[in-house]
Amino acid sequence: MMSIRPCRLAGSLLAALALATVWTGTVDAQTPPPSPPATPAPPPRPKPPPQPVKGKPGQKPPAAPALKATIVTEGKFAPFNMLDGQGRPAGFEVELAGELCKRAKIECKIVTAPWNDILPGLLDKRYDAIMASMEMTTERRRQVAFSKKYMQVPGAFVAARDAGPPDGAPVLLKGKTVGVQKGTVYADHLERTYRKAIRVKTYATIGEARADLAAGKIFAVLGDKVVAWQWLKEAGAACCDFFGQDVKDPKTLGDGVGIGMRKDDVKLREAFNKALTDAIADGTHKRIADKYLPFAIY
Repeated sequence: MMSIRPCRLAGSLLAALALATVWTGTVDAQTPPPSPPATPAPPPRPKPPPQPVKGKPGQKPPAAPALKATIVTEGKFAPFNMLDGQGRPAGFEVELAGELCKRAKIECKIVTAPWNDILPGLLDKRYDAIMASMEMTTERRRQVAFSKKYMQVPGAFVAARDAGPPDGAPVLLKGKTVGVQKGTVYADHLERTYRKAIRVKTYATIGEARADLAAGKIFAVLGDKVVAWQWLKEAGAACCDFFGQDVKDPKTLGDGVGIGMRKDDVKLREAFNKALTDAIADGTHKRIADKYLPFAIY
């Protein structure tokens, strides 16, 4: 029996070692559990649209593109439009045009043209605006659109210096002979207003009427006040002076002078009207006119 126990003990030890070896092997061979599948990365976010650049506080937005206009005048009707010593357009209308363009932010070019080419040139789009002492008549309104009035030159009587007070009433013309240039608005005015009170004598030119006035053959002459004023400044006109009140009759003399434009140039017309209204209101129009004439023309 003593010989059996060592054998059992040895067997027990061998079994224990075998179990130990199996356990240790099991632990060494174990691997970690598989990881869950990776979640795909989200797509990149789209870039936001660029934001408009904001100006600094108080900064004005950029100015709108300026209108452009070629302004035509005659250059032969001083002091309204003429040429200076360098041959450049000058005069009341030219200076006023520059002021209006500045106020309305219009990029302007001022040119001259013969009178008979001015209206056709506007309609042919060679010019964009007329400032050439063009009266706003019914016939012209059929072809072009006008701004508001910027000038109205009155008619005036001129008589001998001893004819009576310069501000004499029209009644003093009763029974007198008054000369006028044939075919003018002034001839029409005399026929309509004084037809039964005075004797009207018509002439081919205003110069012929003035010659008879200086010679004492007629009592007075009716015509454009500016033209008469220029004549009275000459040495040969010392005989005469203005007589009576200015003549301002829309029915015969028209509505005055405006800036002529094509009918479809609405923005240009609105811009000129706004600038003209402001220039009249703040006295700029009168200040410019006073540089050229000693009496009101508006």
